[in-house]
Amino acid sequence: MSHPVSNARPVNSLLAALPDDEYQLLAPHLKEVTLRRGEVLHEADTPAQYVYFLDEGVASLSVMSEDGKELMLSIAGNESVIGERVIYKAGHFIIRCGMLTDGRGHRMLPAAFDEEFKRGGRLHQLVLNRMEARVTETAQTALCNQMHTVEQRLARWLLTLADRLHSDELLVTHDHMADMVGVRRAGITEAVGTLREAGMIEAGRGTVTILDRRKMEAQTCECYAVIKEAIETFAS
Repeated sequence: MSHPVSNARPVNSLLAALPDDEYQLLAPHLKEVTLRRGEVLHEADTPAQYVYFLDEGVASLSVMSEDGKELMLSIAGNESVIGERVIYKAGHFIIRCGMLTDGRGHRMLPAAFDEEFKRGGRLHQLVLNRMEARVTETAQTALCNQMHTVEQRLARWLLTLADRLHSDELLVTHDHMADMVGVRRAGITEAVGTLREAGMIEAGRGTVTILDRRKMEAQTCECYAVIKEAIETFAS
C-alpha cells in the first residue's frame, strides 16, 4: 500500500540527515508505504523494484541454499536504505530482503534513486556509509556464527534487533531466531530456555522481551559491540 509522501520529513535517519536542498530533490519521488511482516522487498537474483527507506520496522537480508534453508546475514531498520544495489548495473545478486516485522516508510523507483546518488552529494556519502556498516555487520555475523556459542549468538542478535526497533519487546518466532543465528530450531529452543532461566528474557509464543539488558550484554560476545559501533559510526 502506498501513497504520495507528505510534506513532513520522514524519521528515517538517512533521509533526515540530508541537507534540505538534496531532500527536496528526492521528495517528489518518495511514496509512503505500509509494510507487513513477511513481505518481500526484493528477491535474490532479480533487480530491486524499489529502494526503501524504513521509518519503522526491521527488514532482514538473507541467503538461501538450494535445498531451501535460509540464513539471515544482517538486518536493516530506520538507520539505513534497502535496495541500494540498484546503483550496480550488472551482477549476480544472491541476497533476499523481507520484512521481519510490520513497518512503514518510503520507497522510490530505482532510476530516480540512481540519478540522485550519482550527483555525488550528501546522499552519495550516506549510502556508502550504510553499505560499509552492512558489510561490517555481515562479516561479524559470519565470524560470530563460527566462533561463539548459540546462547552468545542469540543474545547478540536479540540485542541488535532491539536496538533497530528501539524496543525491548520483540515479535519474533523461534524459526526467525534459528535462521538468524544459523542453528536448528531445537538449538534455539534450548538457548531461549537458558536466557530465560537466567532472568535475561521473557519468552512467549512469537514474542521475546528483554528483561535485563545489562546482563544480556555481559552474556553476549564482542560481536554485538562491534556491530553496534559500526552502525552508530557510519550512521553519522
